[in-house]
Amino acid sequence: MKKRVFITGGAGLIGLALAKHLISNGHQVVLFDLAEQFSRRNEELRELGSNENVEIVVGTIMDRWAVGLAAANCNVVVHLAAMLGVKRTEDNRLQCMDINVNGTENVLNACVQNNVGHILLASSSEVYGEPSMNPVNESVETKGKTVYAVSKMAAEELVIGFNQIKPTLKYTIIRFFNTYGEGQVAQFVISKLVRQVLNNQNPTVYGSGSQVRSFCHVSDTVQGLGSIINKPVSQNKIYNIGNSKPTDLDNFIKYLENILEKKAILNYLPKQLGDVEDTLADISKINIDFGYSPKTDLYEGLEK
Repeated sequence: MKKRVFITGGAGLIGLALAKHLISNGHQVVLFDLAEQFSRRNEELRELGSNENVEIVVGTIMDRWAVGLAAANCNVVVHLAAMLGVKRTEDNRLQCMDINVNGTENVLNACVQNNVGHILLASSSEVYGEPSMNPVNESVETKGKTVYAVSKMAAEELVIGFNQIKPTLKYTIIRFFNTYGEGQVAQFVISKLVRQVLNNQNPTVYGSGSQVRSFCHVSDTVQGLGSIINKPVSQNKIYNIGNSKPTDLDNFIKYLENILEKKAILNYLPKQLGDVEDTLADISKINIDFGYSPKTDLYEGLEK
């Protein structure tokens, strides 16, 4: 069934990739984001903006009325907008909580106002903190170590609470594991390291470099999101989306050296506040429900 999907954070890495995926499958999208975010992706937006199935709306999730108006006539909301970055959020703790919690409440109120049937909340593997088991599945306790993680835990509870008050507003909570891809801003670890190697700088690695992550290319991330949007079986559930093939940071740097044909001399610094040693994604739940299986390995994704 053709759907009209409202995407907050629509100018971000996942938002734009999801928009392209959805319109290629016959859906309509409304992209909602800050003017400065849209200005970063001018070339892609020119292409999308000429499509009759795409509407671009400038605004902030902190403006309850703007969100409510922009979400009109939408069936599904994908809430990606958030304050990101460990250092940035730790330096601005109250602002982080305000945007990620109160902003989420504004989006939920827009859903209620417009009788939206389904909201997808972008959460994070950060909510698991230092997990009690690896790979980590959705039933593992949440014990986030950073203000960003706490803000996402609170947003998850808000979404569940709204469903209890208004059961017709179904939800799906998605805990992303290290999504990366073309056009990602430099505050994220992969794009930051790529830029440092390209500029002949010593890449900065916090900790020993042995930390293991489940890096997931954005093309695989949006395949999972598309499945969740299309099938009601996803509703009122929590899913991990990531790549189940783990990679440590030292190996990642070796991939970069090979692809870019540059030698990288690593600059090791102490772990940052809230850094987690190992986080591996157990994606068996979304695999069982949707047959989700990432296709892009890290080396191929880095080449892209």
